[in-house]
Amino acid sequence: MPLNLSGQRLQLRPLQSSDLDAILTAYTDLDLQLITDGDSPPLTDIQVRAFWDEILSNPGTNLRYFAIEPLNAAGQFAGACSLQQIDMRNRHAELGVWMSSREQRGQGYGAEAVRLLLNYAFDVIRLDKVYLGAYDFNEGGLRAYERVGFRYEGRLQNMLHYEGRYWDEWPMRILRSEWERDSQAPTEGLRPYHPNDLDAAITLLQHERSLPDKETARAVLRRWWRQIDRAVYAYQAEGQLVGLATVSSDSDSPQVLDVVVREAYDEAFVTALRDL
Repeated sequence: MPLNLSGQRLQLRPLQSSDLDAILTAYTDLDLQLITDGDSPPLTDIQVRAFWDEILSNPGTNLRYFAIEPLNAAGQFAGACSLQQIDMRNRHAELGVWMSSREQRGQGYGAEAVRLLLNYAFDVIRLDKVYLGAYDFNEGGLRAYERVGFRYEGRLQNMLHYEGRYWDEWPMRILRSEWERDSQAPTEGLRPYHPNDLDAAITLLQHERSLPDKETARAVLRRWWRQIDRAVYAYQAEGQLVGLATVSSDSDSPQVLDVVVREAYDEAFVTALRDL
C-alpha cells in the first residue's frame, strides 16, 4: 500500500528536482535562513543548489526530507519538513520545517505538516522521541509546535546575536507516549493538559484571572509550559475545560502550585487534585 501523508489542506511528498527553483527563491529570504540555519553565512545559488542536489541524490540513512504541497495546487512546492540525525539505536530524531514564502506562513500549514511528519516518525519508522530547537524570535514556529503538542525541555540562553541583541533557544520534544495520548480525544475529569485544550485554556485564564486580552493569557500558559520541573493538568466536565493546575514533577510528593477553575467546579477540581 502506498504511503499516504495527506492532511486536510496539504500533503507531504518526496522532493523533486523541479522543486529546486522554488527552493532557490526561498533562500533569498535571509530571515528564513536565520530561522532554519541560525547565524550561518548567506548561501549563494550555487551552494544552495549543490546542497539540495545532494539531498535529492544521496540523502543517507539518517535523513528523511519531504516537500509540503497544498492539496489544491498539485505540484506546487510550499515548503519542506524533515527528520534529521535519525538515530535508530536510540530511536530519536530532530525535526525541521519551513514554509517557502511569507504568504504561506501563519496559515497553519506548518502545524499540519508537523502533525503529518510525526505520524511518519512514530508510526512508520517507529521512533520514540522527536526533538527540535526554536529561537525566541520565531513566534510562528513556537506557536505551531505548542499547538501540535511539543513540550519544553529547557532553555539555552544567548544562543544567537541578531538585530543588536541576544536571543535564547528553546529545546522542545514530543515522546511517542505523549503523541499517542494526544491523538485521542481529551477525557473527562482530571488529566494531563491536551493540545486540544489550547483555545479553551486561554479563554479560561483570561476570564478567571481578569487578564486584559488573549495574548496575555497565552503568555501565562507558555510560562507554565516552560517550567520543566512541573506539569500542567486540566479538568474537563461535560465536555468543557473548566480548570487548570500546575503540579510539581516530584513523583513522591507532588505539590499543586497554581490553580485556575470556574467557581462551579472548584470543589470537584480540588478533590481530584488531592488524589494525584
